[in-house]
Amino acid sequence: MKKVFIFIAATAFSFTVFAGGFVTNTNQSAKFLRNPARTASTEIDAIFSNPAGLSFMDGSFAISVNNQMAFQTRTIKSTFAPFALNGGKETKEYVGKAQSFFIPSIQIAYKIKNNWVISGSFSILGGGGTLKFNDGLPMFEAGVAGSLFQNLTALNAAAVGKTGYTGTPLGYSLDMKLKGNSITYAGQLGLNYKVLNIVSFYAGARVCFVRNGYNGYLRNVQVTNGEALKTQFNNAAAYLISQGKPENDPDVLQLKGAAMGVSQLEAGAAAVPPIVLDLKQNGWGMTPILGAHFNWKNLNIGVRYEFNTKITMKNKTKQNTSGLAAYDDKVKDRNDIPALFSAGVSYGFLKGKLTPSVGVHVYLDKFAKMPDNKQKYLKHNSYEILMGLEYVINDRFLVSAGAQITRLGITGGSKLKDQIKIIDDVPTVVGKIDGFQSNMSFYCNSFSIGFGGACNIIKGLALNLSYFYTGYDKYVNNNPGYPGKEVYNRTSHTVGIGLDYKF
Repeated sequence: MKKVFIFIAATAFSFTVFAGGFVTNTNQSAKFLRNPARTASTEIDAIFSNPAGLSFMDGSFAISVNNQMAFQTRTIKSTFAPFALNGGKETKEYVGKAQSFFIPSIQIAYKIKNNWVISGSFSILGGGGTLKFNDGLPMFEAGVAGSLFQNLTALNAAAVGKTGYTGTPLGYSLDMKLKGNSITYAGQLGLNYKVLNIVSFYAGARVCFVRNGYNGYLRNVQVTNGEALKTQFNNAAAYLISQGKPENDPDVLQLKGAAMGVSQLEAGAAAVPPIVLDLKQNGWGMTPILGAHFNWKNLNIGVRYEFNTKITMKNKTKQNTSGLAAYDDKVKDRNDIPALFSAGVSYGFLKGKLTPSVGVHVYLDKFAKMPDNKQKYLKHNSYEILMGLEYVINDRFLVSAGAQITRLGITGGSKLKDQIKIIDDVPTVVGKIDGFQSNMSFYCNSFSIGFGGACNIIKGLALNLSYFYTGYDKYVNNNPGYPGKEVYNRTSHTVGIGLDYKF
C-alpha cells in the first residue's frame, strides 16, 4: 500500500510543479478590463496590446499606473466508488481558491521626435496569486481509497454468506493539502518609427522572470471502523464454534484470518510515511516583439507578433519524499511562453465619440516546449476573439464594455497518454490518461465580459475603473488516471483601477 500512496501523490505533483505558460495574462491595464478589444489601441495601454500604435497617441509623453484585484476558484468534481469509504459519497468536490489584491503594471511612452517613440513597461505577465486546495486533490485520495477498497473487498469475500457475519463498513481518513503560487515579472522596452504619417513600425523585447513555489503533503492516513469490523469477524467465528465447528474448521480460520487482515491493514496505513513536496522554481527568458499600425482618419489597424519565449525552470527543492527524481534539487525542465500573434481594428463614428473595436489573439501553443512535452496532446493552437464598444459622454466621462471568447486546444480526452504505475518496482503501463489536463493544471474554454469607465479628473489626468468576469465551460475528464471521472470548472472575477497622465 505504501508504493501506491507514494506513486499517486507523485503523479499529481508531476503535473502541478509546472503551472502556467499555457495562457498569457493579456489584462495588463484597467482599460483592458472594461474593453478587452485593445489590439488597435493608440493610447498608452498599447505598449502591451498594440505597441506600434503609440506613434499616434495624443501628446508627447504618457504614463499609466494600474492595479488589479483578482479572485478565482478551481473546482474538481470527482466520482470514484471507493470515495464512499470517506464520508459516504462516491462523488466529492475539491475546491481551490486564489485571490490577489496587488497585480500592478506601469507603462511609459515618450515621443523623442515627431516620428520616433520610445516606450517601456513593467507588468505581471502570468500568475500573480496563490492557489490553495485545502482538502487536497482527488488523485491523492484515489490512491488511498482504491487500495483500502480493494483490501476490504477481499476481506469481506472471506466472510460473506457465513452465519453470524453482518458486515461493518470499513473507512479511512487522511490529511492532505496543496498550495501553489506562480508569478511572471515582465519588463519591456521598444522603439517606434512612423512613416508618411499613416504607418508605424515597432521593434522591442520583453524580459520575463518566472518564480513558482509548491508545497503539499499527504499524511495521517488512518483506517476507521477497523475495530468494529474485527469484532464482526471474531463474533462470526465464535458463533460457528458455538454451533459445534472446531477451531481449525476452514470457515472459522477464514474469519479469524480476516480479523487479522484488518489489523494488518490498520498497521500498514499507520506506517505510511508522510508524502511531502516543498520546492521553488526559477527561470527567465526574452521575447522579441514586432508590430505595425495603420492609421487613416478614424480608422486604426494594428498587428503584433511576440516570438516564443524559451524558459528553462530550475528546481530549488527543500523536501521531496515523492520518490521521483524529477523534483529533486537543481533538476531543470522547459516551460516556454508561447508565441502570440494579434490583430485588431477600430473605427470612430460620430466624430470619434462612438468607437467599436474587434480583435483576435492566436497563441502558438503547439510550437512551445512544455513540461513532459504535453504540447503534443493539444488539438490546435489557442485563440481569442475580442470585441468592444466605447462611448465618450462628454469632455469628462466615457464608458466602455466588451467581450472575449477564448477557445483552447484542449482535446476533451481524445488524445491520451500511457498511465504508468510502479508494480513490484517496475514501471508498468496500466491504462490511459488525459495527455494535457490534470488536477492542478487544467484549463477550460471561456467567455468573458468587461465594463467600466473613465473620468478626466483634471486636464491630462484620467481615472479608469473596470470589472471583468469570466465564465468557463466544464471539462469532463473520463481518464483521470484512476477508474473514475472528473469534471473541471473555474470562476474568475477581476477589478481594475488605473491612472493615466499625458501632456
